[in-house]
Amino acid sequence: MPPNMSLIDTKRVGERFDSDAVFAQKMDHLAALVKDSKYTVFFAGAGVSTSAGVPDWRGPSGWWTGRRVRELQELPHRTCEEEDELRGLIEESRRERKKSDRRLLSVDAAPSYCHRAISALVKGYVVDYVITTNVDGLFRKAGLKAHAELCCLHGDIYVERCTGCGRDFERNYHVRQANRHVHDHHVGTCKVCGSAPPKGYTGRPKSGALTGAHGGGYKKNGLVGTKCVNVGTKDTHVNSGERIDAIEYKEAEEHCKRAELCIVLGSSMALPHVAQFPFLAKEVVIVNLQETPVDDRCDLRIWNLCDTVMTGLMERLSIVPDLNEPWNPTDPLTEDEMRARGIASAYIDAAIQLSVESRMNWWLELEQEREQQRAAPAFMRFSPR
Repeated sequence: MPPNMSLIDTKRVGERFDSDAVFAQKMDHLAALVKDSKYTVFFAGAGVSTSAGVPDWRGPSGWWTGRRVRELQELPHRTCEEEDELRGLIEESRRERKKSDRRLLSVDAAPSYCHRAISALVKGYVVDYVITTNVDGLFRKAGLKAHAELCCLHGDIYVERCTGCGRDFERNYHVRQANRHVHDHHVGTCKVCGSAPPKGYTGRPKSGALTGAHGGGYKKNGLVGTKCVNVGTKDTHVNSGERIDAIEYKEAEEHCKRAELCIVLGSSMALPHVAQFPFLAKEVVIVNLQETPVDDRCDLRIWNLCDTVMTGLMERLSIVPDLNEPWNPTDPLTEDEMRARGIASAYIDAAIQLSVESRMNWWLELEQEREQQRAAPAFMRFSPR
């Protein structure tokens, strides 16, 4: 970790909100920007999924924050600076307003209002594209089509990709398994082109070999990396210290360059390779509860929850998002096929529930939505394409 990096992040953990009056003014400004833009891109980070029960990264209860608290608590002797940092992190965690009444595995999470609203804007030709650093698959579940409408910059837990022909297989289970080396992305053999892992593949790195971004891939370290070619299928999850797949990198770059407006939602913008994309657009709006290192570069800065901002935007655009139909993966596996692959039981159970419970719940929620739509004024009724 670079010097003082933890202290920089600690200072940014604190959350703040615009006053009601200021927030209303900013929302009017945001709505005007969206209406005037000829090409709009959403750039979504972890904050978009917190209300769906998926923890964020650098928020008061995020992964980074929890890890840092544990690191500080385990120190046998803490400096005054470290004591202040620990006290601040714990205090912010206690003060955090409740973003969700639950914490879930990504495979059990359902799209939030924010995911559904953004999907409706894309389907209604109001927004042109969505880029996300989240791997939870919630935009996919909300109805967006990968590559055509959605770029998953750091991968997607439901995608298995061939390193030979480049084909994506949209699965019904969490493709990446917990028993893999952190920099090994091997899954299997491609049924389309036949690309398979080399005969000498073991899943263990060669002795003394570098792994990750500087590892050189299978030929040098024996692992299936994010940039390897013709070594079978892989998961698309980009871990810390790894390079983004060229497919997603080009998509993000292309759409941000075309954008007149890029709206950043719930991203800490702490990673330089991520923060560069939104600023390829002509105008940038940042929505986040914590400070980001690029706040001074944006054209409009909004301090509020992502769901609250999207609710305000949809009201000003006179759009009510419909309830998305249950997600049906294009390349699901049967329970027997998943067990043959050695998939963890929790992921198999989640896949089974996805196909049964989601459709039942959808019908119940659809009736509730229809009742609300009937009670809404005619101009607020909206059906995406």
